[in-house]
Amino acid sequence: MSIGRWKCVAVNVTDLDQGAAFWSAVLGWRKSREPWHGWLGYIADPGSDNYMILVQTTTAPVATSSPTHHEANRMHIDIWPNEGMDKAIEDIVALGGTVKKAPSLYPRPRSYGDEPPSIDWAVMQDPFGNEFCIVEMLTPDQQAAAVASGATDDHELRVAAGVTPPSTSLRADTAVKLGPASRDGDSLRLSD
Repeated sequence: MSIGRWKCVAVNVTDLDQGAAFWSAVLGWRKSREPWHGWLGYIADPGSDNYMILVQTTTAPVATSSPTHHEANRMHIDIWPNEGMDKAIEDIVALGGTVKKAPSLYPRPRSYGDEPPSIDWAVMQDPFGNEFCIVEMLTPDQQAAAVASGATDDHELRVAAGVTPPSTSLRADTAVKLGPASRDGDSLRLSD
């Protein structure tokens, strides 16, 4: 038996209207009520009773802050794209979000023995610096193609898996050279 159930996520913002517009467009949710006391905003999933609370950090009566570009959130949400990774990134950037970590397959081939890549993922930030991930599962055929490819950078690996075209505006951001990899705690280090 659980102690409780998930109900909502709270996101710190410095502008309620901008936060509501951004997250409503990303998630397809709607503004569910007017701001409460001028510092809490709400958007809701029209298909459920789940919602997101937007906390305006400049007027909140509790100590809150938004992360800076160089800080990481202690908690984040993952979003599965409806129309593919590249389209999701383009749309989020058009809404005012930024790419913190360009898309790549994880785990990289041969970085964890014979384990094939299972996801294509990118780390994004909303206009306030809050991080979230875009995650897309790879099919068994995409996994096999990536492993067999002999790719030398993230873009080539994504092309081999069939998740991005050979020419894309994201290529410059994803040209991380692949080399012998080693595990270092939960992170992956690549040698040149």
